[in-house]
Amino acid sequence: MRKSKRNLLEQINGWMINFSFIIYHFSFRPQAVLLSFLIFHFSFSPVRAQQDTAFQQLYQRYFQLYGESDAEKFYEASEQMKAYYLEKGNIDSYYKIRLNEVLYDAENGQTYSAIKKSNNILDEMEEKQEKQYHIVYTALGTIYESRGNYRMANHYYEEAMKDVAPADTGSMMSIYSRLASLQMAREPASAQQWNEKFGQLCQHFPDYYKVYLTLKGGICFFNDDRQTFDKTHEEFQQYVKEHPELDDYGVLSMQIIRAAFDGQYDKALNLIDTHESDFDNIKNFDFRIKIYNMMGRSDLAVSEANKRRDYRDSLNSDMIYNNINEVNAELGVAKINQQAAEEREMWLIIVIVLLVIVIAVGVAWAIWYRRINQRLQKQNHALEIALDRAEESDRMKTSFIEHVSHEIRTPLNVITGFAQIISNPEYELGTDERNNMLRDIGKNTNDITTIVNELLEVAQDESRNQYEKTDTINCQELMQRVMAEAQMANNGRLDMRLKNQLAADFTFTGNRQATEKVLRALLNNAMKFTQQGFVELSASLREPDRQLVFAVTDSGIGIPQEHYEHAFQRFFKVDSFKQGLGLGLTMSKKITELLGGSINIDKDYHPGCRMIVTLPLE
Repeated sequence: MRKSKRNLLEQINGWMINFSFIIYHFSFRPQAVLLSFLIFHFSFSPVRAQQDTAFQQLYQRYFQLYGESDAEKFYEASEQMKAYYLEKGNIDSYYKIRLNEVLYDAENGQTYSAIKKSNNILDEMEEKQEKQYHIVYTALGTIYESRGNYRMANHYYEEAMKDVAPADTGSMMSIYSRLASLQMAREPASAQQWNEKFGQLCQHFPDYYKVYLTLKGGICFFNDDRQTFDKTHEEFQQYVKEHPELDDYGVLSMQIIRAAFDGQYDKALNLIDTHESDFDNIKNFDFRIKIYNMMGRSDLAVSEANKRRDYRDSLNSDMIYNNINEVNAELGVAKINQQAAEEREMWLIIVIVLLVIVIAVGVAWAIWYRRINQRLQKQNHALEIALDRAEESDRMKTSFIEHVSHEIRTPLNVITGFAQIISNPEYELGTDERNNMLRDIGKNTNDITTIVNELLEVAQDESRNQYEKTDTINCQELMQRVMAEAQMANNGRLDMRLKNQLAADFTFTGNRQATEKVLRALLNNAMKFTQQGFVELSASLREPDRQLVFAVTDSGIGIPQEHYEHAFQRFFKVDSFKQGLGLGLTMSKKITELLGGSINIDKDYHPGCRMIVTLPLE
């Protein structure tokens, strides 16, 4: 829990704020939801603050600056707001202002800055025992959803659900509605359950109940439930008549769905196109895809799905580009204050970071396009199958970006942080301290290089048809070499065992480099998931088919049986927060197959894990 919370946005209180999120999810664009945080914050300022004329002028100016592009003036007003609340002892409002800064950065594309600020806020909150994390999770989920990242948004909404107090009705309503809207197009049955929970809580709040009816209509649409929609639409119209004070939210959505159910597809599509700016872009794509499928136009549905994918790609590309620029800006500031030797080290770090990012993105695109082209060549005969493949490739690429971003961010933060400390003349560092920091910079630089090398190795193996088996390999020497490397990395933590059941002079013909790579990867994987106990490398000969068998056995946490079939898939990890890209077993399987052999999990070995590599002897 602690690890995941370090990347969350700052907590805000006041359940009326949640209504802004609800409206955003079904209609308004991302800018609207972020701005609404600020609007409702001032609706619940303390009475004594409202009676303070000077403060009234300050927060009205602050509100105005939030909607403008002058960041310098906005942050100046924000500092004054925070100082005021600290002086009054109003900690909740103080943290709300800090959250507004995070949202301001996120709205303006400064994702890296927003995450960094949220980490600082979280550290301070934990130190002061301010641990109402559900609003934090909800805010992060909203930002992910605005970028079209369904999986991450769903994850943080569910985390918010786990953390919220049952008595906090407002927050429960907010989370229920967000989950319902998020899952509407993909999992309408689940979305319906969340929305009904939302409806039970909001019956006495007209604004909320109108949102509930609108969400219900949308869920019926994606669930092909015309009968329930007609009843919902009738109730919606009656509710609008009974509450004339409400705005026209939801009316357009109901008109679009009604037209589609009535078979007036052109009218429905025209309403979407005419009012495109009033809807979230992802929802526009989902509605069009659904309508095209209702029309029986799978070709148009495939085309719209590809447009949705490209739109999400552009969002992710913008985020990565902005993050790179912000990282480079921080490194540039640190570089100016360094001495000559430190300046050279910083330039080296910048070059390495840029190379890593360029290479990683290039490899990602190469792998992704290769996979897409292969799938399209095989499955162009069915448009609906092409649609499924397009969505699958979208998930794979999103997974790659998440994995690489997650793995690079931690060492990159360490490099940046220590570089800033070393370059700051205000810090008086001893020789040992400076050397330790430089050593950590080098270590984390090596970690990033290792990630890139692993990606390059996978790309290289992907392009091979086979390995040439021209080396005469002594099995005993091979095992001793890879075990010696593993023992150095182990540093005495585990009991490293070597068990060779073959003669000391036993040799075989194969590819030495490829075989070492497989055994090294399996040993590293075993050590990573073994906290205590042993790791063993063994070799034996299987008769009568003359098969050389290597086995890597450990006493670690093992692999759950339900994950056996996925263990060798690219980027698959049982624990998504565990360090690593999830490519070790993928690479080992590919190389072993290129050598004409096979690799399997011993399903009968418990506890721990045993990987068995079988190579044919020629």
